[in-house]
Amino acid sequence: MTKYWVGLVACMAALPVEAQTGIALAGAEGGHDAGYVYVGSVLPLPGSALGKGWVQRYWLDYNTYRYEKDPAHDVDAKVAGFEAALGWHDSSEKGRWGAYLGGRYGNTRLRPDDPANDDRGEEFNVTVQLEGEAALTRTWRVNGIVNHVAGESDFWSRLRLQTVLGNQLLVGPELVAQGDPRYRLYKLGAFIGGIKLGPDAALTLKAGASKQDSYSAGAYAGIEWYMPY
Repeated sequence: MTKYWVGLVACMAALPVEAQTGIALAGAEGGHDAGYVYVGSVLPLPGSALGKGWVQRYWLDYNTYRYEKDPAHDVDAKVAGFEAALGWHDSSEKGRWGAYLGGRYGNTRLRPDDPANDDRGEEFNVTVQLEGEAALTRTWRVNGIVNHVAGESDFWSRLRLQTVLGNQLLVGPELVAQGDPRYRLYKLGAFIGGIKLGPDAALTLKAGASKQDSYSAGAYAGIEWYMPY
């Protein structure tokens, strides 16, 4: 697996990149016993464009969560990761979709240590991501994303319904489910996107309620940033 991941990253680093054709993304989210920070970029390969053809995706993130090892023993996990993937985009007037296959390096630190957790320490794994958006009516669209890390059985998924407010802002509800063999976290909230920052960049703000396994429910809030370049 290590040879696969190193080979994939080396090949992607050698791929030609055309300027002014990609997007940069970043965000942060905090909630009850969990947090997430990320920065990433998606770039089309020569002869392709975002929404049509082959793309490359790079992602750095930092994830924190807590899980219950037994009723009197909680473990705090901190996970730093890097992901590189190749993907295919397609789109039409009715919607869009994308699929990615890549490799991920993750470093999981546990406090207190949990020798029974197979994810502790450094790992290299294959990742699969699917995403898409489709029109439901003239005013409402649905979009979703699912990311799965093979080996770790780690997953993150989100479903959003959105409509346009004031010919610019995107608003609607969202449902998030994430976890691995040791925990499950669910979030239900609302978002408002398309908040302009200059001519190209935009923000999305989100907030709602979260519930993890046997822990009590709490609130979460987050911010997402997007900019083409």
